[in-house]
Amino acid sequence: SGNLWLVIAGFFVAGLLLSFTPFVLPSIPILSSIIVGSQSKQAQNNKTGSSKLHAFGLSVAYVLGMALSYTLAGVAAGLSGNLLSQSLQSPLVLGLTALLFVVLAFSMFGFYELKLPSAFESKLLNASNKLKGGEFVGVFIMGVLSALIVSPCVAAPLAGALIYIGQTHNVLLGGAGLFALAIGMGVPLFLIGAS
Repeated sequence: SGNLWLVIAGFFVAGLLLSFTPFVLPSIPILSSIIVGSQSKQAQNNKTGSSKLHAFGLSVAYVLGMALSYTLAGVAAGLSGNLLSQSLQSPLVLGLTALLFVVLAFSMFGFYELKLPSAFESKLLNASNKLKGGEFVGVFIMGVLSALIVSPCVAAPLAGALIYIGQTHNVLLGGAGLFALAIGMGVPLFLIGAS
């Protein structure tokens, strides 16, 4: 029932606070290595004049990739409302999830080994080798993927945000709020890119 802009500002501040947690810190060396790699390529091409602007652009692309993942989660939460959380709390879903975890735990005890099929693994390897560091599209895709990797680490605040958005049934609030959350998390990445 609050002002939309105040709620979005609250999500931004929450994202800024989340950026100082040890769970978000792994994204800083990832982005730094991308930027340093691209600047060494530019030094080889003698384009050092625009290297800081290019580095900042790469960090913007990375953060916007992260923001896309979070925005889609916010829109989905706004569309589904309480239906998603209620369906995930059913005894059948909880039982099947527990059974899945038990079956996966057997792999840790050496009963079987989980491995991707070699054809699928080689396709993923070839696709990842085609992504060039230092290019905006590749960095954007890395940002999307890193959000999926970091999301479980910030699951508790993210779950609280998604529950709040689900209760409001507001798709605009869901998308804008989680976009602001991701931009708040990206502020240190912007600073790394600008420096």
